[in-house]
This record gives sequence, C-alpha cells and structure tokens, in this order.
Amino acid sequence: MADAPDIYVDLESTTFNFIHDAKKVPPQFVEPAKQAMKKAAERELKGASGITTAKKGNGYALHFLVKEIIADGKGAKCTVSADITRYPSKESLAGVILSATAAAQGMKPDRAVADCLDSIVEDLVTKRAVPAMKKHVR
Repeated sequence: MADAPDIYVDLESTTFNFIHDAKKVPPQFVEPAKQAMKKAAERELKGASGITTAKKGNGYALHFLVKEIIADGKGAKCTVSADITRYPSKESLAGVILSATAAAQGMKPDRAVADCLDSIVEDLVTKRAVPAMKKHVR
C-alpha cells in the first residue's frame, strides 16, 4: 500500500489577526506579535511529518486571532484562537475549535509576548491543527 501524499498547507493564505481593542491587545505588540507567530507557524509546519508547504495543491490554511495580550514589567499572558480552512475553497473545518493561553515570566514584555505567542502557535499547530487536518483530509 502506497504512503498517503503529504498534506499541503498554504503559508501565503495563513493569516495572523488581532482583536481591534487596544485594551485587550496593546498596539505596540501587534507587529512584533505577528512576526513571532508567523515564524513559529512556518517552523512547526515545515517540521511536521506528513505536511508540506512546498507542493502547492488542495490543502489547508490556518487563521490565527490574538484575543488578548496582558503585559507588565515581569512578563506577559496571551490568548489566541485559530481556525482551519480548506485551501483554496476557504471552507471552514466545522467542529474544529482551536484556542490556547500561555504565559511567560521573568523577562521584558516584548520578549515575554514573543515567547508566549511562540508557545501557543507551536501547541496549536503540532498538537491540534496538524492532527485535525490529517483527520479531515479528502
């Protein structure tokens, strides 16, 4: 029996968005947070068994939404949700709800935000999104 082909994840269609509420997501963290999440998503997807980001075709895209960033002089706490859509149809995977919260302590707020978002994206991609995509592959 032949091995199943790798599942394609389109990084160009993967999005990183933020709730538009300065009280929940301070504006100074938006761009650095987006870069940290993008780097983590690319790293985890490119390293995942059975996943390809190179062989374009029907597959999936991920959509991350930062719901909250709480940062102070000692660290940060972040909450992110994610959605998986089929690529290129943009059909959402019904019943797949991804959400996580993480904290990083003992560092400056910028570094703490990047660390907690990296941790969340790593968890959402490797432990939740990849298994869901493999389960729902057509």
